[in-house]
Amino acid sequence: MGALATNSISVEEYLSNSAYEHCEYVNGEIVSLNLGTKQHARIAVRCGYKLESYLEQHPIGAVYGELHCKLRIGAETRFRLPDVCVVRGSFEGRYLERAPDLCVEIRSPDDAISSLIAKFSDYFTNGCKLGWLILPEEHTVLVLTPGAASPQVAGMDDTLDGGALLPGLQLPVASLFV
Repeated sequence: MGALATNSISVEEYLSNSAYEHCEYVNGEIVSLNLGTKQHARIAVRCGYKLESYLEQHPIGAVYGELHCKLRIGAETRFRLPDVCVVRGSFEGRYLERAPDLCVEIRSPDDAISSLIAKFSDYFTNGCKLGWLILPEEHTVLVLTPGAASPQVAGMDDTLDGGALLPGLQLPVASLFV
């Protein structure tokens, strides 16, 4: 991920300029997201579909793709766009003024895992309860939770579970990579 613009811009300009619609905002800088592959897009749709199916049976929230989330890290403002996310309950406005309850990021070939882990740190600081970092090339998912020393690794024979956040959710990892 690299900065799209070098001059600092305001939050208002970021939110009103359609050229930044698929970009993140970090402390006055526009950060372009790496383009995902066909596999990335397919995984996002499958993950969203599985979560949507769960929420149809358990109407406790909604699934979103690339939802603009306004996060505060100390005095800094950041807008992050998780690939897929779940927000329990509802919200008003153009963007979520916190982190979603579940954030899913799918690694693109040019993404550094360290930068994606840093995003989850931002999410957890702003109230996220569960994170899934999907690694398409490895066919694995890193399961992250606030305060955990390290992520759990879920492979093709494993099943993701929603824990207390999404009770009863069982999502076979292999179903994301079909």
